[in-house]
Amino acid sequence: MILKLALIVLAAVAVGGAGLALIRGLPGWMRLGHGAAAGAGLLLLLIGALGSGGSQTIWLAFGLIAAGFAGGAVLFGVIYKDRKPPGLFIAGHGALNAVGVAVLAWAVLAP
Repeated sequence: MILKLALIVLAAVAVGGAGLALIRGLPGWMRLGHGAAAGAGLLLLLIGALGSGGSQTIWLAFGLIAAGFAGGAVLFGVIYKDRKPPGLFIAGHGALNAVGVAVLAWAVLAP
């Protein structure tokens, strides 16, 4: 149950992140909300993985999403805090997390 909730939260965060990447002029608090929601989803995923014994696929998803989260926090929260980051960094961050969410969806929904 908690893994499905993590999947829902992280999928919603991914859709929101795509919106952040595509729509210009959004307020800065939306970036913070995106990061906070991603952190909450990642925490739910960790709790779910620990509580369920976590398959290798779930841990792979956790690693991918955690790496994307950390990269986003450093790139967009520290290095490019006050200016727009290069599109390649945004695309890489999104792609890494999209793969992580897809792996999580496979692990949660396929069995």
